[in-house]
Amino acid sequence: MSVSIRRWTLCLLLSMSGPLSLAAQCDGNPGPDGLTWNFDEGENEGFSLFKALGDLFTPEMIKDTRRIRAYVRDERFGVLLRLCGDMRAVDALYQKALKITRYSIPRALFLSMMATLEHRNVDVKLPVLGAVGLPLTFEEDSLFAARRRSLPSRLYPDTPEGGQGDKDKLQHFFASAYIAYVTESRDVARASGNFVEWGEAQFIVGGVDDPRDARANKQGERFGHDLITVTNLLPSDYFNFHVDD
Repeated sequence: MSVSIRRWTLCLLLSMSGPLSLAAQCDGNPGPDGLTWNFDEGENEGFSLFKALGDLFTPEMIKDTRRIRAYVRDERFGVLLRLCGDMRAVDALYQKALKITRYSIPRALFLSMMATLEHRNVDVKLPVLGAVGLPLTFEEDSLFAARRRSLPSRLYPDTPEGGQGDKDKLQHFFASAYIAYVTESRDVARASGNFVEWGEAQFIVGGVDDPRDARANKQGERFGHDLITVTNLLPSDYFNFHVDD
């Protein structure tokens, strides 16, 4: 069955199952059709001897990154995002990262950042050499494009219209959350975020010091720091927090 046929089948089943099914799926429990956020992203891959052998020599973090990115690319993630909304999708992504990492919060925050990188590479301005491309991910072009398309984008009331929306704010949020958690310091996370924003404006081709990036950084700082004492928090609790300019 082709990807497009499977996608339309999922949409048809969900539309026929009614509001009770939708509530169940958005809460994380399976609806009558069995669809839930907690799906197995690798269940359709089948067994590969070469992949199994390769996994023996692949670092755990790389394997985990592949898994969380496959989860975001999966058509079921896109169907549920459209039904349940972008904020629910952000929470589901983080919860999946927790499950993959056996509920290690710092590793889950790092995986969430890796899952939401929305630049394949950046061009860095260097003296004499000029613009030099720096890769941020080594995904295949098709896999990167599919994952990027699937990222939640409607994060704020002032999210710009269009397909891009605020997809780039997710990487800012989770990177800041990770730094704040592992350093146990919002100040360190704030300094790191400010340095990145300054460096982006100074050294990245087309880069600007964006106050909306800074807002996502500060919200992520608070999320990561609060997770130190309250471990069951979710990202959606923080995207609506007002932060000081």
